[in-house]
Amino acid sequence: MNLKTKIKVLIVDDSAIVRKILSRQLNQHRGIEVIGTAPDPYV
Repeated sequence: MNLKTKIKVLIVDDSAIVRKILSRQLNQHRGIEVIGTAPDPYV
């Protein structure tokens, strides 16, 4: 994988606290970018 390429992640979980924790943890990695969160897949 190219160092300039980031893995883009969309976090979908019904728990706001889980979304927040996952988002914080994943954003700490250089190669991962959280592009958004949602409480369900229908938003």
